[in-house]
Amino acid sequence: MTAGRRLRTFGTFMGLALVATVAQADAPIDQYGLFDSNAEAIQDLWTGLTWQRYGPTQTFGFDAALAYCESLSLTTPTGPATGWRVPSYKELLTLVDEAPHAEYGNGMLVLTAIDSHAFPGTASAPYWSSSAFTSLGPAYYAYAVNFQDGVALKTPQSTPLNVRCVHD
Repeated sequence: MTAGRRLRTFGTFMGLALVATVAQADAPIDQYGLFDSNAEAIQDLWTGLTWQRYGPTQTFGFDAALAYCESLSLTTPTGPATGWRVPSYKELLTLVDEAPHAEYGNGMLVLTAIDSHAFPGTASAPYWSSSAFTSLGPAYYAYAVNFQDGVALKTPQSTPLNVRCVHD
């Protein structure tokens, strides 16, 4: 699937047409349940998982991210819920748009590979998965996903990264 893009003329300035690209997120229209902009969680109708919409502002090492999610309590579309966890690598990849697209944010165009309406502010940095990477020896590495381009990273578990929790 590709991101929907179209050019829109916004007016003129000093005889020049002001044109901008309007991009829509790549997530299929029926992937997420209805939500309002203040919702703490969103349900993925394809996987059945419920996701934390707004991740915390601080970053965590791998073990601290696990502890953060375990202690989380959020209101879901079906009511208050505990039992949150760090998603597996495969679960986290279900949020990645197949074709990254440019969106206007922070005063410039930024590349993003996630639905920014469902998950605002996500494209800025990688997010932890709960999946350890062990082929380098002991499990001192884990997979993370960068939502700017949708690329997976093998990251030392001591590295502070973002986290977005998931609920079954």
